[in-house]
Amino acid sequence: MGFEGQVWRLVRQDELVGEVVIEEADFPWLRGRFIAGSAFPAFEPLFARSRALADAEDWEGFDRVYEEIRKTLSLVSPTGPVAAFLLHIQDGHSWFRWSDEPFGDAEDEGDHVVKASRGVDPELPVMTWERFWQLIEVLGGEARMETCQGFEEGCARLTEILVREPVGQIIGFGERLAEALYRLDQAAFGTLPVLGMQLSNGSPFPQSDDGFLYSRAAVVAAGRRAYEGVFGHPERFAPFTARHCEELLYVHEEAFERVTGAEWDRLTRYDYESCSNKDGWPELRS
Repeated sequence: MGFEGQVWRLVRQDELVGEVVIEEADFPWLRGRFIAGSAFPAFEPLFARSRALADAEDWEGFDRVYEEIRKTLSLVSPTGPVAAFLLHIQDGHSWFRWSDEPFGDAEDEGDHVVKASRGVDPELPVMTWERFWQLIEVLGGEARMETCQGFEEGCARLTEILVREPVGQIIGFGERLAEALYRLDQAAFGTLPVLGMQLSNGSPFPQSDDGFLYSRAAVVAAGRRAYEGVFGHPERFAPFTARHCEELLYVHEEAFERVTGAEWDRLTRYDYESCSNKDGWPELRS
């Protein structure tokens, strides 16, 4: 059965806040016409505030406001209440996603709240390194195949975990990933030839800019021990020149879009494109 035509209810205990008549299913979002109920005026300012904070990319403020909405209201599908939801209302239109299981609670996930950290702009959402590497473990460790067989499935699992995080933590993951890739952006690694490949004249096959980026992603995907072990040891990086894990670059972007309904258009503090780290490529300094 399709979702179109279904009526989902937003309620406060026995009071009707509003109904959403589904017009479009754009997984994981449902979109439709919003019909305000008698209790809606009490909550209209909260929904307006949540949209304003999202538009301003104040995700810490957004999470605080939306937590108040979640604690007070329930979303009821045609088959009964859902365990968790994220619902937007604007100009008589509503779009939302839901889950049959509670979304992750930042307080239950350990020390990964948004906070200032040494060397990081305190205005940027931050994820602790400990939490970042915990999430990377979801990928299953070092990809042994040149094609990173099964890596897409691992990235899909990681995305599903990230969509249960507060928006600020999704952004924080993207910031940590960019920083990890940036620190690997060094001539000692980027000038290594691609393992197992040669040019037609038999000389070593150089890494391309994109290939070097994807190889750095493979090092990160291999986990904290592998990542920290390559610094000062280019020979340990060499096997990764033939392992490309491009998909890792997009997990937080997909999670961000699924949670917010907006495309990721942020510039991370660290530029992870190849040869961006001038300390790693001293000869490129102007």
